[in-house]
Amino acid sequence: MELVDANRRGVRASLNLSSPRLSVKYLTQEKVRNDLEEIAVAEIRSFPFSPANHRATEKQQQTSPVKKVMGYRVDTVPWPIRPLYLAAAWAGGVVLYLYYFFCRKTSRVSIEGPGDHDLSRHAIFCMWHESWWSYFVVFMRFHSPHAMISHPAAYMKPLHCVFRLMGLKRLLLGSSGDEGRQAVNELANLVRSGWSTTISPDGPQGPPRFLKKGVLHIAAQSGVPIVPLTISATRFVSVPSWDGKRHPLPFNRTRVVVHNPIYVDRHNFDEIGARIVTALGGK
Repeated sequence: MELVDANRRGVRASLNLSSPRLSVKYLTQEKVRNDLEEIAVAEIRSFPFSPANHRATEKQQQTSPVKKVMGYRVDTVPWPIRPLYLAAAWAGGVVLYLYYFFCRKTSRVSIEGPGDHDLSRHAIFCMWHESWWSYFVVFMRFHSPHAMISHPAAYMKPLHCVFRLMGLKRLLLGSSGDEGRQAVNELANLVRSGWSTTISPDGPQGPPRFLKKGVLHIAAQSGVPIVPLTISATRFVSVPSWDGKRHPLPFNRTRVVVHNPIYVDRHNFDEIGARIVTALGGK
């Protein structure tokens, strides 16, 4: 009897039955059992691993191998699939580079504008993200030390391979957050020591033609001017993407406008940002 009374007192405490007519002495064993069942059902419904959540988790786990790889960074692809991943990435990079080489050989590239037409000069070249495909056709091979910042997503590896075939010496991984800031600081140090770079200030994910201040920080830290470039092709295929990329075609005419160099200090960010946007034709 003492054990039963103790259990009933425990039930009353856990249920917090403060109403006099729900006092333990008026509760039957059936009523106690029903209340406990209701509490158990409520606990199960609030538990995060409900059957519905479990089915959703199973569905996520049934992702195709390609999507799983694309969810990695270039430096975190697991070793069991890394050799195949690198082989496929380099094969894709070589195909892309040969295509751009063919475009360059069959197209006419004109360099215009008030700036220095020597694209091997020491500078921070700046262009909108939509121009990268034509950029590969124009530059093809770097004739001076170049370093770049690129997104670390696994799907970017073929383009990283294209950069290597162009003669890129340093490729820094970074997009946003602490890693992005660290990459910007490292790139600024390289540019200060004589390296050149190319940056799209509206990357990596837009909004399109909207300048972000990373390029201004690099120019201010390094003391090297920003040279805005506008690159356009007469024949291209529009690629559905956030920036509306235009993929150049062979037998083309590509026009490069080199604008005057723009020097940056920490007191004229707004003014210089407006000048760069005006030169590139943005928002």
